[in-house]
This record gives sequence, structure tokens and C-alpha cells, in this order.
Amino acid sequence: MPFSIVMRRAGFLFFVCIFLLFGSCLSRKADYDIPDFTDERIFAKETEDIKKAREAEPLRSLWRSALLVREMTARPDDFELKHSFLSRAQTLFDECASHTEKLVYEKNADKKYAHALRLAESLENAYAAVGLVFEQREDFTKARIEAETAFKNLPVFASEAGEKKLADLIQGSVTVWVDLGVKVEKGMGYAARVIGSGFFIDERGYIVTNHHVIADLVDPKYEGYGKLYIKKASDSDTRIPAKVIGWDKTLDLALLKTEIKPPAVFRFGSSENLDVGERIYAIGSPAGLESTITSGIVSSFDRNLLSTVSVMQIDAAVNSGNSGGPLVNEKGEVQGIVFAGLPAFEGLNFAIPVEYLKTVLELLYSGGEVRHVWIGAYGRTFKNKPSDKTGAGVEILYLMPGSSASRAGLLPGDIVRAVNGKNVGSLEDLQALLISCKSESLALIQYRRPVKSERAETADSKMPAETSGKVLVHLDVRNEYPGKEIYEREAEYRMFYPLFGMELVPSSVGNKRKFTVQSIVKGGIADESGFSQNDPVEIIRTKLFEDDGAVYAELYTKKRKSGYLDVNLAVGAPLDSLYFF
Repeated sequence: MPFSIVMRRAGFLFFVCIFLLFGSCLSRKADYDIPDFTDERIFAKETEDIKKAREAEPLRSLWRSALLVREMTARPDDFELKHSFLSRAQTLFDECASHTEKLVYEKNADKKYAHALRLAESLENAYAAVGLVFEQREDFTKARIEAETAFKNLPVFASEAGEKKLADLIQGSVTVWVDLGVKVEKGMGYAARVIGSGFFIDERGYIVTNHHVIADLVDPKYEGYGKLYIKKASDSDTRIPAKVIGWDKTLDLALLKTEIKPPAVFRFGSSENLDVGERIYAIGSPAGLESTITSGIVSSFDRNLLSTVSVMQIDAAVNSGNSGGPLVNEKGEVQGIVFAGLPAFEGLNFAIPVEYLKTVLELLYSGGEVRHVWIGAYGRTFKNKPSDKTGAGVEILYLMPGSSASRAGLLPGDIVRAVNGKNVGSLEDLQALLISCKSESLALIQYRRPVKSERAETADSKMPAETSGKVLVHLDVRNEYPGKEIYEREAEYRMFYPLFGMELVPSSVGNKRKFTVQSIVKGGIADESGFSQNDPVEIIRTKLFEDDGAVYAELYTKKRKSGYLDVNLAVGAPLDSLYFF
């Protein structure tokens, strides 16, 4: 895999050394305020919109009706129209819930078990969020169990037979060959192709590889020629036609299908049992040389080279063409999928833990692009003490205007403790849980809310030091660049916090482009660029470079760490990172 692609996936952006000639600043959308649903006209309009959207967006409608119930329930007792509004909101919620339940049966009948399970789990979360009792009838319980059973019993797990020798398993690896026809540069044509690796995971001919190997074939912007083939380890001369079934850009995974009986099938192990220093083996086709196996050790974990998850670092020899091949242990169990090597740095190679493949495998089997989720938030791992080795949740530092997290009732400063009943200790934990969730579904998020006030800190105060609760959140589709959404929705100076890690507050009435740094996120781009709290900052220009996945800003400042010398500085930030969720 080219060095440039790895650096882009890692989100590493070199700071600009010269001033950029930007155009004028892009306009911003207004903040998204939650309407006052106690107004009869607004309430009626919301209920009408929910009913109209119910067929096209059943779970979003269910979520919006649940928010109405919560809003009305939270009204003071002396609110004269509370009971009328609450009764109507509950009726609407019941209608949306009944519609969702009906869809569970329909999806099961159509054998769309992944969709059925997504609907069933979302319905249960919605009832739990509004505090109503969901009386699960026998037919619904049966439908849910049927969907869950089919969902877990994937064909790939039926191939988990006894151990096989590595020499025999090599026959289950393939060379993935993407023929892109002829490309012409400077009047000269040349054969364009991409070579990668893959491995069979079930007896029906399904193959796992990397998304970047077949990216051109599924890119709607690509208009050229493209054909997909595989070559068996035992027959390097014959090209066997294959097709792409599903792909996941975020995790760099893809599922292929060919109409042959596999000579060998790999079975899954677990990367969770791996320790640093354990021996592993990489199987693939480096430089197109089929049936190559190299050995090494696990060098490290928690390398943030993908946007939402951490990967393994290995020292087994990996070269161009190894991408998509299996990383196995001595028993031949798949521990990971090789996806990157840095040619300029010997022994610096990376693999995707097999747990992530297991998480999205059923979605890859379903076909098409796997879309992951986000709730429109930015945050970091929270620790009770800076010296703690483990986290105690994820602190929300910023919420995007109009995001599902904001509408659900979460606030900056809240600490996410669990998702759907599963504990969250760190940002990596949260991202791993969100990876396992399905987009356009409903999740229950448990949070802790510290109360920051002088009264709460007094010894004789009866005010609790913190509160806790749970909210129902609609899991929106995570775009390729979440930062782009923030850039377009947020006021210009406010987007500096989630994108650059620098919270700005206006400092001049006459000059609306002058600000003061109120806080700095440790380890963020602003911190690494030498900014400090109380530094003066004037925003000269900002510009979005979507093709590069980055946003750039030209600033004038007097940094304390630079002796308050005047300086014009151009900085860049990635539009996607581990800190967006």
C-alpha cells in the first residue's frame, strides 16, 4: 500500500509552511435550535411531519415521537396543557411503535434478518428510553429470536473445522487482480492494474480482501474500465472472474465472490488474545508472487491509522501486493487482515484486527457499502485522575448543531458511560461499540453529568455533585468526512474547537474576527502548534479542501510560547479522526 495513502488514512497532515491564497470564507448555516413543542402550532407541525415520514424513515419517526414524549413528560406539573400534549405524544409514539413492530415481521418473512434485528433492537431501546413497558408478545419474541439466530449463524462459522497446517492453508489464499485497462500519460499507454491478496472464508467461494485493492471498481466517480479476477495459489496462470459483494471504506475491508470451490478455507481466531511479542504469519502475494508466507511478531497495538479504530503493528515482512492477505497464528487461525506497509521504513507494517471483520461480516454479506454511524459529537477519554491508566468514560467536548446527540439531550461536559448496556471506558471502547451498531438505528446511551457550580462544591449543600441518565439517540450515517459537516453547519470560530482543538471566544466588538483562546485540548493540533490559553487570535481565512480531506486556516497571533511575537500561521486539520463519534 503506497506511503501516501497510509498517511492520509492516518490523518497526518503536514502544517503548511507558506501562506495559502484562499478565497473568501464559506458561509455558515445558522445554529439548529430545538423548537418549543409546547406551542400548539409547532407541536401539530411536528406530529404531522412524523406521520408523513413514517413509511420512508420508520426508526427516525419512532425516535422523534419518543423525544416528544420525553419533552412533554419533563414539563412542570402546573403546565396546564401538559396532559393533553403528553396524551397525544404517547398516542403518536404507540402508532410509530406498532408500525416498527409490523416491519420486524415483514423483514423476517423476506429473510432480511439483519434489518429485522435492527428494527427489533431499536424498538426495545425506544420503549426503555421513554419509560414505558413494552409487553413483548409471543409472536414478536419469536420473530426477534429468529432474526438474531440467523444473524449470528453466518456460513463462515460453519467452516471452523479442525486445525490445518500452514502449508495447506496457503492454498486458500488468492491473488486479487484488478485490471483497469490502458492508461495514457504523455502520449504513452501502459497497462493499469492493482494487485492485492485475499483469502477464502467459506465453502461458497467468498473472499476477504482490502477495500483499497478494489476501490476503483466501487467508486461512483470512476468512469474507466475495470475487471476483477483472482488467481489461485496452485494456478498462477489462470484468471478466475470475481465480483465485489460488499465493502467497508472505514475499516478498509471488502468481500468478494467467485464461482469455484475453495481448495482451503481459513477459520477465524481472535486478536483479543494476542499479546505483544507473539509470533504471527502473513500470507499473501507481495509484488504478485503467490503463496508467500512471512513471519514476525506483534510489535504493538492501538495504532490509530484508521479513522475510527486502532490497528496492530507487526514486523512480518509486508510489501506491495500483501494488502488483504490473512495474518494467522501457528494454528492457522486468522488474527487480522494485512492492510499497510511503509516501504520507507523496514519492519513497520500494520494489520486490521479480525474482531472488526467479525463485527461487519454480516453486513458485507448483505451487499453494498457498509455505512458506519455517528451522533455528531467530539470528545476525548475521561480519567478521574490524570495519572489513571484506564479511562472512566468519554467526555463530550462539543456537539454539532442539529446533531442527533444534541437533540437527544446530551450536553458538552457529559461523560458517556455505556451504549446499549455495554460499558465505555475509553474513546477506543466507544468507537468499537459504535462500529458494531447499525446505521439508521436507535441506541440507548448512558451518561454522567457533573454539576459545575459553586453551590455544588460547598460542604453543606444538598445539591448532588453530579447526575446521571440515559437518552435515546438516532445513529446517523457517518460521512466520509464528519469534519466537513461541522465546517458547514457551525459558526466559523466555533468549528476551531472540534477541528483544531482550540476553543475561541470573541474578544472585540469592533472586529468580529478577533478572538481569545479560552481552552486548548491536550494533544490536539492547536496544542501541537504551540497555542496556549489566553493567546490572541485573528482569523484571516479558512478554506475547505475536501479532496485532501482537510481544512486549513490562516491566523494572525501572538503566541505566549513564542514570546508574544507577531506571527502569521497557516495550520491544517483532518476532516475525520478518532475523536468524532
